[in-house]
Amino acid sequence: MATFVQSILVNNVSIAADGDIVIDCPVNPLSAILLHVSPLNETSTITTYSMLAALLGAFSKVRVLHRGASVVDGSLADLAMVAMLWRGQRVWQSNCVETDNDRRSVVVPITFGRQAYDPKECFPETKKGELQLSLTADIAATGYDGLRYSVETIELPDAEPVYVEKVTTLAQTFGATGQQDVDLPIGNVIRALLLWGTTAYAGATPVPSWGQVSVLRDNRQTYYSASDWEVLRGLNGVRGVLFPADFRHIHSGTYTTTVAGDSREPEIGASLDANYALVPFDVLGDDSYSMVTEGAGRVNVRAVAETADAVRVLPIERVPVATFKD
Repeated sequence: MATFVQSILVNNVSIAADGDIVIDCPVNPLSAILLHVSPLNETSTITTYSMLAALLGAFSKVRVLHRGASVVDGSLADLAMVAMLWRGQRVWQSNCVETDNDRRSVVVPITFGRQAYDPKECFPETKKGELQLSLTADIAATGYDGLRYSVETIELPDAEPVYVEKVTTLAQTFGATGQQDVDLPIGNVIRALLLWGTTAYAGATPVPSWGQVSVLRDNRQTYYSASDWEVLRGLNGVRGVLFPADFRHIHSGTYTTTVAGDSREPEIGASLDANYALVPFDVLGDDSYSMVTEGAGRVNVRAVAETADAVRVLPIERVPVATFKD
């Protein structure tokens, strides 16, 4: 019978200063890393309270490196959205309160396959020091300070994986509105793209960074011939993703008496997902629709940009385990 091992890789410790932390990962086949962020609320001014988004800024960059090459590369916020929008995983919290100087607890799963615990999709056995976790910490920012963190891992000692799911980041700034392209990596099967744009769909006349989105292979539209940003975001509902992904919402009202009453209907506002859209190819979870890039001369995602500003694309690739072997 197969087993798994969950263990503490880094005990809960404080971080003294901003900068990089490098940690050797376990050598057994690795299914997931559980990155635990645990700062203090800095809510002496109550308007600085953040349910989740600000706390994810504690690690501006999270990388998993195999012999120096990135297997995972993104901000903690980006990787949280990969977990929620792509894998259907939730980001759980303890002590999610606004009290100043209360110790918060947020756990973000970083998974090396379509789902955790899958012996066919995890990172294969390595030698000591070959697989490392690199974190770039910001120990204090608006809404939090006193940063502590810990790391736990889920190993699958008996696993013989076939694939690893790779997630990296492509960053670009659109130089103008209108047609803009971001080139995608060629060679591996791509299961999905996570798009981020500086400007979300908001206001009386929304002008989101991405505007309208298409995917092209060798200059021919494929899968997504065209989709407006806000409709593409709505595709999460077709896939059963809860709205909003981070549960952020507010209840406004006029509270001028001691008599109990109902608030107004909830507003979502600037939830963590507001600047993101997922472009899924592997919609059935069996790779029957995943995008094959091998043999292509060019694969790119195209925007009809409505605001010229910074964007990111996180390709989610299926990589054969043989790539990481000698």
